[in-house]
Formats: sequence, C-alpha cells, structure tokens
Amino acid sequence: MFAACGNLAEANEIFNRIDERTSFVWKAIISAHVKLGQHERAIFLHSQMLQSGSQLDEFAFVTILKASAFLGDITTGRLIHEQVVEEEFDLCIFVGNTLIDMYCKCQRVDDGRKVFDMLPQRTVVTWSAMIAGYAQGGNSLAALELFNLMHQYGIVANDVTLACVLKACSKDYISGKLIHSHIIESCNHVDEFMSVSLMDMYSKCNCLVDAQKVFDEVSSHSVVTWSTMLGAYAQHEEGEEALKLYTKMMQQKFKPNACTFVSMLKACSSIRALVHGKLLHSQVIEGGFDDTEFVVNTLIDMYSKCGSLLDAGQVFVKGPKQSLIRYNAMLEGYSEWGSSEQAFELFCQMHHQNIKPDRATLVIILKACSTTANVMQGRALHSYLIRTGCELDDVIASSLIHMYSNCGSIEDAAKVFDGSKKDDIVTWNTMIAGYVLHRRGQDAVYLYEQICARGLELDKVTCISMLKACSSIAALKLGKVVHARTRQLCCELDVEVGNALIDMYTRCGSMEDASEIFKRMKHRDSVSWSTMIAGYAQHNDFPSAQKHFQDMEQEGHKPNNVTFVSLLSACSHRGLLEEACQHLVAMEHDHGISPNIDHCNCIVDLLARGGHLAQAAELLDSLPFKSNITGWTSLLTHCRVHRKLELGRRCFDRMVAIDKTYASSYVLMSNIYADAGMWKEVEALRKQRLLAGAWKKPGKSFIEVDDKVHNFSVGDKTHPRILDIYKKLRRLAADMKEKGCYPQTHAMLQHHLSDEDKEDYLCGHCEKLAIAFGLISTPPGTPIRVAKNLRVCMDCHSATKVISKLEAREIIVIDTYRVHRFKDGACSCKDYF
Repeated sequence: MFAACGNLAEANEIFNRIDERTSFVWKAIISAHVKLGQHERAIFLHSQMLQSGSQLDEFAFVTILKASAFLGDITTGRLIHEQVVEEEFDLCIFVGNTLIDMYCKCQRVDDGRKVFDMLPQRTVVTWSAMIAGYAQGGNSLAALELFNLMHQYGIVANDVTLACVLKACSKDYISGKLIHSHIIESCNHVDEFMSVSLMDMYSKCNCLVDAQKVFDEVSSHSVVTWSTMLGAYAQHEEGEEALKLYTKMMQQKFKPNACTFVSMLKACSSIRALVHGKLLHSQVIEGGFDDTEFVVNTLIDMYSKCGSLLDAGQVFVKGPKQSLIRYNAMLEGYSEWGSSEQAFELFCQMHHQNIKPDRATLVIILKACSTTANVMQGRALHSYLIRTGCELDDVIASSLIHMYSNCGSIEDAAKVFDGSKKDDIVTWNTMIAGYVLHRRGQDAVYLYEQICARGLELDKVTCISMLKACSSIAALKLGKVVHARTRQLCCELDVEVGNALIDMYTRCGSMEDASEIFKRMKHRDSVSWSTMIAGYAQHNDFPSAQKHFQDMEQEGHKPNNVTFVSLLSACSHRGLLEEACQHLVAMEHDHGISPNIDHCNCIVDLLARGGHLAQAAELLDSLPFKSNITGWTSLLTHCRVHRKLELGRRCFDRMVAIDKTYASSYVLMSNIYADAGMWKEVEALRKQRLLAGAWKKPGKSFIEVDDKVHNFSVGDKTHPRILDIYKKLRRLAADMKEKGCYPQTHAMLQHHLSDEDKEDYLCGHCEKLAIAFGLISTPPGTPIRVAKNLRVCMDCHSATKVISKLEAREIIVIDTYRVHRFKDGACSCKDYF
C-alpha cells in the first residue's frame, strides 16, 4: 500500500495521521521503506513497532531481516534472530531462508550453516541460499559439496541454484565444465540467464574460448549477453577482440547500456586505444550515460590509462557531484603517470570538501609517492594516518612499506613492518621485495625463514621475490628449495615464475638448470628469451646467446630494447665489436627500435675495450640524448687499462658534473693517478671526494654453506671462524708466491703502508675471505660459489685463478657484471673483464 505511493514522504505523512496502528499498518510502512531502499529507517520503525506492542509474524521478520542483510548489520540481525526464536518462528522455512541469507551477507557463513542444519525442512531456496553464501564467501569447495549433497537428497536445482554453483566454480574449470554438462542434460533449453552465468564462469576460469562458444550458442541475444561477453574480453585485456565484437553488436542494431560502455572503456584502457575511447565517450553522451556514476568513473580511468590526464581531469570536473570513487579514479590516474604533486593537491582538495578518504584512497596516494620516490610527501601522509587515528592494517602497512622502500628509506620500511600486525602474507611479501630492491638478500632470507616458522601460506609473489633474493647472494641451494615450493603451488612453469627461476639459476652460475627450465616452459615471452640471452652473456657464451636470439626470431617472438641490450652485452663481454655493430643496425632497420642510452653504452664499452678510446669518447659526446654516468664509467675504466691519463681526467670531470657524489669516479681516477705515481693528485682527489660526500658502497661477498648464507665485508673480523679463514689465506699467499704469483700492491691507494701491510690489506678483500671460508668448510673437490655486490678487483681475479689450481676446485664468483668460473688456473672470462 505505502510502497505503491513511490514517495516515502507522502507514505510517512499518511502513516503519522493514523492514530491506531495495527500490526498490518506497521508491516506495510516497514516494507515500504525496505522496498524503496531506506533500510536504516526500516530498522528504526521495527524497534518502534516492538515498543508499541504490535504482534510480529513471519512476514514482518522476513522484511526486517532483508534490511539487516542489505546493511551488513550483524548486530541487528542477531537481535532479530533472538526475537524470531522467542516468537517460535525459527523453524519456519521462509524465516529460516532469510536468516541464512542475512548471515551470509553479513559474512557469518558458519552461523548461516547452523540455521541451515537446524531447519526441519529445506526447499530449493534454502539450498540455494546456503550455496550462494559459500560461493560469495570464497569457499568454493563447500559450495560444490553442498550442491552434490542436494543432488543426493533428490532436490532439483533451479536456475538460481545453478548460477550460484557456477559462481563457486570461478577458479575450478573442471567442476564448472561438469556443472555445464549437468545443465545441458537437465534442461532442454539454456536460457539467457544461464548463458550469462556460464560465460561469466568460463571467463573467471581464464577460458575465453569456452565463454565465446556459449555466447555463439545463444539463440536470441540481448544487450546483456553482448555486454557479458564484452566484459569477459575486457577482464582478460583482450581489447582488440572486444572492439571487433562491439562492432558486430552495433551492426546488429543493439543499443549499448551502461554495463556495455563500462566493459568497452575498460577494453580500450587495456590496449591504450585513446581514439576508440574518445569515440565511446561521444556515444556515452549520446546515450545519456554521462551522468551515470560508474560510467563517468570508468571514463576517467580510461583516459588516465591512455595517458590523457587532461581529458581525465575534464571528465572529473564536468561530471555529476564528485564522489569518493571519482576522486579515487582521478588519483589513480595521477599516480599511474608519476604526477605526485597533482595527486597530493587533489588529496588535499578532498580534505577541504570533507570527503573522507577510504583505504583505497590511502593506498593510491601512497603509491603516487612511491612512483616519484617523494619521501617527504610519503612521511607527511604517514603522519596524517597517525594523526587521524587510521588503523594501520596489513593493506595500509604494505603500502607504507612499499612507499618507503621505493623512496630509498628501507629502515623506515622495516620500522613499519615491525609495527604491523603481519597477519597477511602480502605484508611479508612487500618487505621481502623491499629488501631485494635494496640488495639486502640476507634480510630477505631471514624473513622467509620466519614465514616458514609461522606456518604462513606462501604464494607466487613470495616465491618470485625469494628467487630474486637468492640471485643477489648466489644462494643456489635455497633457490632450489624455493623452486620446489613453486612446484607445490603448481606455478613452476607460469611465465613470471619461470622467468624468475631462469634468472636465479643464471645469476647463481647454473646455466644448465636455467636452460632446463626454459625448455620446459610451455609459454615464453620476450622476457624469457631476453633473460636466457643475458645469462649466456654473463657466462661469456656468445654463441649460445646468438643462437637463442635467432631461435627467438624464428619462433615469432619480437625482440625488444632489453633483448638487444642483452645481446650487445654478450658481444661486449667477448670484445666482438663488428658483430655488435651489425646487431645495432639490424635493431633499427629490421625491428624499428631506436638505440637508447643502454645500447650506446654497450658500444662505448666495446670501443674502449678494443683500445678505440677516442672513438668511444666521440660517441658519448655526439649522442642525440644526454649521456649517463655508466658510459663515462666504462670509458674511465679502460683509460686506466690503456694508461690514458688526460682522457681519464676528462671522463672524470664529466662524471662529477653528472653526479659529484658517485664514489666510483673518484676511485677510478685515483687508481689512474696511482698507476702514474702521482700521489699528490691522489691525495687532492681524496679531499675532493670527502667534501662531495661521495662514499663508496662497502664491498660484500656471500657464500652458502650448510644451509646458511654467510657474508663478509672488507677486512672482516666478526665471523666465528675468522682466525681459521686468515690462517688459510696466509697459507695460500705463501703457496702463490712459490708459484710466482705476487699480490698487486704497486698501485694501491694506501701507498703509505709497508709492503707487508699492503699484502694483509689485499688478503682481507671480501671475496677472498668468502673463498677461504668455503675452502675450509666444504669437502675437497666441491665447487665453491661466491657472490659479490661489486665488481671483482684485478688482484682478487688473479689470485682466484691460482687458488683454483692449487686447491683443485672450481670457484664460481658472481659479481655485478658477469659470472667468473675459475678452474685449473684459468677464468671463463679469459681475463676480459
């Protein structure tokens, strides 16, 4: 009666004029509020009805339980349940079904199951409500088990039941296929509702072919079936296919609705199709959807992802009243393109307009700070979170950790992590990724051990981050343990995991294992091929790098910038200037890729290695883009080798102009002066370096022994077996002298030291300490694997060659530039490093 008015103001006016309100009148006004979406008011009226002493029946309880379910108000829901029990309606099938629905929508599925189990009778609606609860709660197994039990009881499923079961199969293709077969067997005709449910299920199971097949079998299409299929393509970022299907839809004169436009705008976003996106925008306006909230928000997202922030901003300003979701969409755009200043201004504007940010807003704005490494803004936001009493749950904590890590403040990230709840694996993953980013592999390993000790469930992201951590410290044994975990998680040959495994094995010096993973991968992308080529480059195996490049082209994979950097690096490691130039020409002419600074730096390195230092300098000076410090570092390095002091000084001046705090430039130039015996210049450079605050990164080496990663720094005295290590090194030094191999003390910057002290200093180099520890801690003949965070020095390289022969060991040293395999007194790099 009241709902028929369609106007609650009028309905309430009529209600207020009634002096004696019967139970029927109360039920009618409450029902009107529920039907017209005024759920909180309905609950208030329900409490007044109770105070009036009016009698409640099963229909009144069903109505008010629906209001509680909509609001997710479990407190009110439980109170009403108590009233239901008092009035002895708890065994009524209609009330029971609504109680199940209420508990499930309030995310109390277990309480819903208790009601389900207590009901003396169950209809198909009862079963469907419980199955829907499990499906919505993500408990697919329980939903499928209940569906099977329902079948055993002889209850015939209806369309709603089947739609709920299909939702439960969103990640279970085999079960979904079985349900599909059941639907075909039990129904003469699959209607539109069921077809849409099937398409949605197959899409979520990553089976677009099956979804398309269902779509093609629909006898009579509507805008809903078209929109569902378009949404599937958009979800899987198949933008081109979505555009083709949309063209067919328009040709068949179907009128798109709001859902159609949302799907198509997302499709355009996925392929950065700005022109098509603008065309759709005009159609949105023609269709009258330019004031529909979720369409406008998707327009902002589309323009942002296509890089047109100006258009996104115009939609933001012109649209209907700005909402939190609208602000989040615009903030996401600024964040995506590194416009942290604009993002911060918009965030402040939200505050002035009294629009309270939600968790998504905070995650986005912290991401904006991460993208531009703006730690000052990040700290300001962190203070804002603390001041406003925002709960630092795992999501916010992870965002803060990510922000501080990307801004170079790993210690602040660790403080946030230590103060977080750490209930969710995402928080652990973010902290591990931060340590990996800052090349603190041992800290990442420590967190991994804690995860395992706590019994937290690892995921694919954990494994990928840990494989990167193992790569940085040459922890091959632990890397293989993580590899085994990827098998348990059934993601070993997933493209992203497979690429991380290839990289780990490559950097740990095991190209055989890397090659095995590569061969077993069912799907490879350009990263897979580039990683293998880079691996062979690091291992000084140009023929294999070249062959993989040729195979990549033959299999139809398009090489990219990174692929050619890897290939040119392979040429650089072998000094193959002619081959590198051929590849550089082919890169531009055959593949349409313009050389960038990384490609040019490879050519500079090759020219300088070959003694063509003047040509290398000329190339750096004539680049169409700004040279960076890498190219000049390479040239300065070879100026020392070829004793070109004046050119070296010019390189040094250019490097200081680019970054006066870059320590390597001072070290390399000092070495050139030292070689020339110009000790006054060495001292002047030392003072200049101190004034500039150019601190060299401390050298560290890592070795894995007895399931533990040990690290050594230069002159380390802290290791438990340090006395045994130095004893071994002194014995080796004596044996090397007998073989005519003496420490290279002549050009040491510490020229004021005695020869004996200089030898002791070189003896304390971190890679030597790690090698000596490996020799005294592992059985004779066992390979030794050491990682270093800097480039191996000449003295250590020469010494390790001799040690490998004296000890009859293969010694693998992985530095930041290449993999050195020392065996029988020789190195795989052929002294070309």
